[in-house]
Amino acid sequence: MIWNLAPKTRAFRFVGHQDTITGLQFSPSGDLVASSSKDRTVRLWTPSMKGESTVFKAHTAAVRSVAFSHNGHRLVTASDDKSVKVWSVYRQCFVYSLNQHTNWVRCARYPAALFP
Repeated sequence: MIWNLAPKTRAFRFVGHQDTITGLQFSPSGDLVASSSKDRTVRLWTPSMKGESTVFKAHTAAVRSVAFSHNGHRLVTASDDKSVKVWSVYRQCFVYSLNQHTNWVRCARYPAALFP
């Protein structure tokens, strides 16, 4: 659920993951929310009352974190399958994978923007 702390405002309830949510991040523009789960998926949500989402069948093990790039065009995911994957947000497709880890990857982030 996403809570709006303003008085008399309803929370947004999102249904879709089949297991524990392990990571969540709003896009830089605030128009999307990405979530990761132990169910091995990543979902992109539109924060609205409908709660519609797009699912990425992301990894072969639990997905531990999600993070948007500074411009919101890419999404990076980290998993217990020992990989980091990069996704195109707007094309909603896989871009590439980093597979040289020797153990679980618990967190992946984009560096801060180099240029404003």
